[in-house]
Amino acid sequence: MSDFIWAPSPERVEQANLTRLARRLGADGYHELHRISVEEPERFWPHVIDDLGIEFSTPWNAVVDTSDGPEWARWFVGGRINVARVCLHAHASDREALVGLYEDGERESLTYAEASRQVAQLAEALVDLGVEPGDRVAIFLPMCPAVAIASHACAHVGAVQVPIFSGFAAPAIASRLEDSLAKVAICADWSLRRGKRVEMRAILDETGDHTVIEWNRETRSWPDAVARRPGTLPPLEVESETPYLLAYTSGTTGRPKGAVHVQGGFLVSIAREIVYQTDVKPGERVHFSTDMGWIMGPWTVVGAGAAGATIVFAEGAPDWPHGRLWKLVESERVTMLGLSPTLTRALIPHGDPQADMSSLRAF
Repeated sequence: MSDFIWAPSPERVEQANLTRLARRLGADGYHELHRISVEEPERFWPHVIDDLGIEFSTPWNAVVDTSDGPEWARWFVGGRINVARVCLHAHASDREALVGLYEDGERESLTYAEASRQVAQLAEALVDLGVEPGDRVAIFLPMCPAVAIASHACAHVGAVQVPIFSGFAAPAIASRLEDSLAKVAICADWSLRRGKRVEMRAILDETGDHTVIEWNRETRSWPDAVARRPGTLPPLEVESETPYLLAYTSGTTGRPKGAVHVQGGFLVSIAREIVYQTDVKPGERVHFSTDMGWIMGPWTVVGAGAAGATIVFAEGAPDWPHGRLWKLVESERVTMLGLSPTLTRALIPHGDPQADMSSLRAF
């Protein structure tokens, strides 16, 4: 039997989100809670949704329908919801929602209210460009508050976002644009990566002519076609099974494959992961060292938003310079940090973190 190298204190167990959920369901410990989730989904998921505070604008008729087989399960059948409303608009306040740390040392911060208004404005601009529910919108932006604004703006109008890794060259971008039939691209004019300027709009333009909304990296602002909008368009309440995200595989083992995620299922499942698996609470601070083009980008935007947490973004490469990630944790008092095994291996040769990591609760 392996030895545990860490165990939570009784106080931490008592205060954990998972403990609260278990008590709601009358479960005696984790294993009983897991059994209920597997064997009694019609009982488990309504309690989860209620505990998470996720509000469906129209209640569902059935938690899950597997009449076409488990591989074609439909969740929260008949319910209506909007991810942008749940993860952003519902929290609209002066609390800090999105933080951007740029490679040149600049810092940006948006409150929930400010971010909510920008999302509505961008959503109105998308509608003006002819974007309708179900249309695909590509997102080619560095990791910063604008990427969350773009993501939620797509959800706001029922469009399907197609996030593209900010470090891709034109051929990789072109394949995803062609496969998804993206109607509009939301793109930065440029960004920094490892201290070098990356001309993102020029790279996008190499793939052909596209309808583009260009975000200005230097001023961290949207064009007038967005900024002058009133920002009053309400979020579109859509069926739970409405496509939300088209996430492509890396393409390292063959042609990139797009996986479709839907508004209801993705929201509830990801909110469950970040709230119960990483124990994130309202007002805490989350940084996942990733990119919107990989699944942990949308995971962070949706999960931390649903939890009412603050998301800290970092432009560029997470291992440049080597101590940047740890200094970010210290300066922003990050409570939940996510990183990949690949990044971990890259950081190990540089030694232990030389920063105050005392804010971290989950890693």
